[in-house]
Amino acid sequence: SEFIMSRAAKATFTASCLYAVGTIWFVHRAQDQERASMYQGVVRDQERRAQREQNKREYDETRALHAELIKEQPDINEIKDK
Repeated sequence: SEFIMSRAAKATFTASCLYAVGTIWFVHRAQDQERASMYQGVVRDQERRAQREQNKREYDETRALHAELIKEQPDINEIKDK
């Protein structure tokens, strides 16, 4: 009992297999791209957080320097009285 397939059946079977493999490949590729895109969002969030912390440190340093400079400046009222 030999299994014989017609040419049309073989072509249909081959096309169906190729379509299935192509679909699976496309879905996996789309998932990989989505995963990479989501990871880039995490990286951007970490960079933003680091920049925010740096900005806060610089702001605090600037405020401290400003307060120090204000203390060093003579009082305007003392200058007028002289």
